[in-house]
Amino acid sequence: MSQFISVEDALEHILNATPNPGIERVSLPEAAGRYLADVVNAPVDVPAFDNSAMDGVVVRRDDLASLPLTLPIVGESAAGHPAHRELRDGEAMRISTGARIPEGADQVIPRELCDFGQDEVTIHETPDHDHIRLRGEYLATGRPALFPGQRLDAAAIGLLASFNIAAPSVMRRPTVAIVATGDELVEVGAQPGPGQIINSNAYMIEALVRSCGATPRVFPITSDSYEAVSRTFAQASATSDLVISIGGVSVGEHDHVRRVLDEVSRGMTFWKIRMKPGKPLAFGTTERGVALVGLPGNPASSFVGFQLFVRPLLACAQGVPRDQASLPRVNAVLDSPAKGAGGRRAYLAGQWYAQRGAIRFAPLSDQSSGNPALFAGANALGIVEEGMGELNAGASLPVLLLPGG
Repeated sequence: MSQFISVEDALEHILNATPNPGIERVSLPEAAGRYLADVVNAPVDVPAFDNSAMDGVVVRRDDLASLPLTLPIVGESAAGHPAHRELRDGEAMRISTGARIPEGADQVIPRELCDFGQDEVTIHETPDHDHIRLRGEYLATGRPALFPGQRLDAAAIGLLASFNIAAPSVMRRPTVAIVATGDELVEVGAQPGPGQIINSNAYMIEALVRSCGATPRVFPITSDSYEAVSRTFAQASATSDLVISIGGVSVGEHDHVRRVLDEVSRGMTFWKIRMKPGKPLAFGTTERGVALVGLPGNPASSFVGFQLFVRPLLACAQGVPRDQASLPRVNAVLDSPAKGAGGRRAYLAGQWYAQRGAIRFAPLSDQSSGNPALFAGANALGIVEEGMGELNAGASLPVLLLPGG
C-alpha cells in the first residue's frame, strides 16, 4: 500500500495484529508490574469478620441511653487475640483497631470519648458512628476484585497476598527483537569512522521496550544489504513476538526493510503515515502471527513512532484494553506559537506543566527529527492537526503525556 494513511487507521491495523505471548504463573514478588491474565474473585469476605475501626471500648448501644455512664471493664479484644466470651448488658471491653467485635456488642467508643479507671470506664458522649467494619463490607466472597489487563501495582500485590494467592496468572512478557540496519552505524564504545554514527536508536528503543514491560533482544547491527536484512529478519521473527527494525523504511537505494517486510510478512500493511515526525513507518505480520514494525532511522521519528504505535501494541499484547493502551491525552494552553505540518498531523516535543489550575504546554524550540537530544528534554507531545497552520500562544491543543513526565 503506497498511499498515505491516517494515524488512527495505522494504529487500528497494528492492534488488529496484536500478538498473544501466552499466560504464566509467577510468584507475588515477580508479579509486581506484570499484567493480570484472569479475573480474580474475592475468595473470602473482606474484612473476614466484624472488627473495630478505632481503639477504645466496645459496648451495647442500648446501654447508652443516659450519659455520662460508668461501666465495668470485663475483658479485652485485641488484634489477633479476640475476646473469649460475649459482652453482656451493662459491661464494656477494651478493644483495639482491627480486633474482632465480641458477640453481643454493637458500638465502639473511641478512647478520646472515655475516662478510664482501674477496672472501669466512664463514657461521656455517644459517637456519630458505630466505628465497626462489618464482615464483607469491602469485598464479599465471589465479588470480582482484580481484572484481566490490570497492572499489578503495590496495592494489587497486597490484595492478592490478603487473598492468600501466592502465584497469580499473568501475561507473559512479549519478546521484542530490535534490529538496527545501516552501514553508517557503529556500536557504543567503538570509534566512528568517516560518515559513521553511534547506534544510539537501538539503546533508546531497548529502554522503551523495557518500560512497556516487555523483554528486548537486541541483534547486532545489520548491514545495508538485502541478504543481511533478510537473514536477520528471519532469525528475529523465529524467536520473538514482535520485531522492530530501525531505519531502512524510506525509499532510498539502500533501504531494504520494506522489500523484506513484503517477503516475510503477509503483505506490508502500510508505510506512509500522515504525521510528522515519523511519516515512513512499515508494518506487517508473519504467517505465525509475529508483528513486524519498521521504524524510521531519525531519532525523533523513531521515538514518536514507538510511542504512538508500538507502546499500545505491547500494552494490548499484555491484556490491556484498547481504550486504555495509548498515551493519556489532555487539553492544554499553548505557551508560544506552534507550527503545523500542512497535510500531516504534527507531534511537537515539549513540556507540560500545571499553572493556576490549568495545564499548559511549552513546545521546544528545535523540532528537528534528526535531533537526538529532542525528547531528552520533553515530557509531552503537543498535537497540531492536519491542515492547520501556526497556532498562536494561548490557543488550546491536545497533548499526549509521556510516561515518567
